[in-house]
Amino acid sequence: MDTQVTLEDLSPVRKRLQIEVPAAAVQAELDRAYQIVGQQARLRGFRPGKAPRPVLERMFGAEVRREVLGRLVEDSFVRAIERHGLAVVGTPEIDAHDLAPGKALRYSATVDIRPAIELGDVHDITATRPPTAVSDADVDRTLEALRESVAQLRPIEDRTVVEAGDILVVDLTSRLDGGEPVRRDGILLEAGSGTFPLALERQLVGQHRGARLTLHVPYPADYPSAGLAGKSAEFEVEVKELRAKELPLLDDEFARDHGKCDSLAELRARVRRDLEREAGERADDAVREQVLGQLVARHAFDVPSTLVERRTEALIAGLDVRLPEGAERDAALARVREQIAPRAERQVRAELILDAYAQREAIDVTDSEVSAEIDAIATRERQVPERVRAIYEPPTARAALRAKLVRDRALARLLSAARVMPPEAAESVAHEK
Repeated sequence: MDTQVTLEDLSPVRKRLQIEVPAAAVQAELDRAYQIVGQQARLRGFRPGKAPRPVLERMFGAEVRREVLGRLVEDSFVRAIERHGLAVVGTPEIDAHDLAPGKALRYSATVDIRPAIELGDVHDITATRPPTAVSDADVDRTLEALRESVAQLRPIEDRTVVEAGDILVVDLTSRLDGGEPVRRDGILLEAGSGTFPLALERQLVGQHRGARLTLHVPYPADYPSAGLAGKSAEFEVEVKELRAKELPLLDDEFARDHGKCDSLAELRARVRRDLEREAGERADDAVREQVLGQLVARHAFDVPSTLVERRTEALIAGLDVRLPEGAERDAALARVREQIAPRAERQVRAELILDAYAQREAIDVTDSEVSAEIDAIATRERQVPERVRAIYEPPTARAALRAKLVRDRALARLLSAARVMPPEAAESVAHEK
């Protein structure tokens, strides 16, 4: 297929291909397709394979042209990007019209490509490791939270006025900016806490059992939930019950019942180990983010919008975002995308730099190492190994896992070469400057 291709640079990471498939190649594909259709079609009045071409064109023409068009575009597009050595990312934007027998096929394909990154200085990277010490107060707070989680609620019978710390059972009807009401019954709220929703519980202190009241709650413009930010809510509240929290004693019995430990001392030691492990993981994450941040700051290049958009959608899918229904949903989702996009772009930039570094340093991962990681994923997530292997059986899924492992290995090498200082050393260096 003597295809003609013209390459147009729209940006360093976006190209447009003008592709022309010769008329002879188009006609040959159409003839072959009609030959196959003629052999398979069963038409009244004609023996198999004997239906005239005009009859086949009248009955199957649209379907044949659509199938041939897809095949010609796919084959010629693959040849075109191979000829020009384009590392295409994402799905191409194809602009092609219907086929015309005896005429050439002309279409355009707009694609995003991976940027050519010229690696600069990846050495002399300095990071500060946050403190990981766990205090007795940290352990106490964790144990107190555990006590709170298993607290028992008893009805308050000796008074009817709501005091701070009471647990209320309320029926709640909410309206956002005068919209449709949403009713929820039997909601538990802690009076005076001011945690859900903003300031609502503080307005309940001093009310009484059986009270019916309307409360107004304004949400600030920077409220985390995009569907509520900058809006005002009205709550109709009926106080149904007052309850008091009864916390269990913090003793050996508590450790056995709720901590699976033989003694309180053993539970405290386990909590401390868990907190130290979590603090260490957070510190490791902070160091990685500092190293990646410096790498991104040192390398300026255009990023394919396709990759950023794809990462933005993936990040949104992993968030617990409550969006309004109806006409406001699209606007709220657009605001979430706008908030998430910078983070998505930074992640994509960091991964592209790690890919370039891995290529320069010839960092690779073998098939056996990919298989070992799949089994490790099954172990970590307590899944049946065969089920996890099936997830990574498609070549695209396996390639994505391999790319992640290569980046992890590249980042590990950069981390090992970085100068990681404890907080006190970093402060000393800052004072010296």
